[in-house]
Amino acid sequence: MSSPRPDQAPAFVTTDAGLDGFAARGFAVVPADRRDVLDAVRDDVFAEARALVKYRGEPAEAFFNEFHTYGLAGTELNAFRVALVDAVAKRLAVGRRFFEAFGGALATLVGSDVAVQKTVNLVVQQPDDPDQVPTHRDAPSNSHFEVVLWVPLVDVYGTKSFYLCDRERTAHGLALLQEGASFATFAEHVRVQGVDLAMRYGSGLLFAAGLAHGCKVNAEPHTRWSLNLRYKNLFSPYGSKGLAEYFEILHLSPLSRVGFAFERQEFGLAPRDPR
Repeated sequence: MSSPRPDQAPAFVTTDAGLDGFAARGFAVVPADRRDVLDAVRDDVFAEARALVKYRGEPAEAFFNEFHTYGLAGTELNAFRVALVDAVAKRLAVGRRFFEAFGGALATLVGSDVAVQKTVNLVVQQPDDPDQVPTHRDAPSNSHFEVVLWVPLVDVYGTKSFYLCDRERTAHGLALLQEGASFATFAEHVRVQGVDLAMRYGSGLLFAAGLAHGCKVNAEPHTRWSLNLRYKNLFSPYGSKGLAEYFEILHLSPLSRVGFAFERQEFGLAPRDPR
């Protein structure tokens, strides 16, 4: 089965506006500044994934979209996911490489002193797989001063993607909870009001941690593959997940390099330069 043509899918989210409107919406879809870096990450995920199955020789796009035809399910599928996530976390340095790929937008949002999530989340959602991400917000308990970078490794649309509420619609949902509505009512509001994102491979979604989002059962004929992780300014407030256990320093400004060097000399208590 071939991948859907762009004109067969719903209208794709435009990447032309960049970060324009991020403050109003709380999210933006942006093209990779370094498509070569993004492609290299996808190639590496492809290499790790095909080593875990009886690979048939198809190219990356077909492998990802048609992955469900390999017939993995239940414990076998779970074992595949666990092994692949472990390999990606240990060997691919996704946090650093995605900062290269989407660095312009990320630096605009979080500044020059950057902390990145230590581990990357990888989702493989096959058609009709009931194991899905429920409606939720990352913050709280994560900090509101984080941005989530969500990168599909295939074209996504409809239920092959996920749904996201903008700031206004998230605020309406929170107002319902504050007025005494049940979480089920909130979740239904998010599901109905959320946008089913449509994106071509090559773009990334940046969204504030406080936005409500979730995932439907994938009723499309192709498998969704996506990676996501969080970036924040090193000096911004942390939530329940702090620097030592969840984040690591990715980049320091020249001033912070000088400042931390003096603090190490004088007090012995400062993070090491990530270089």
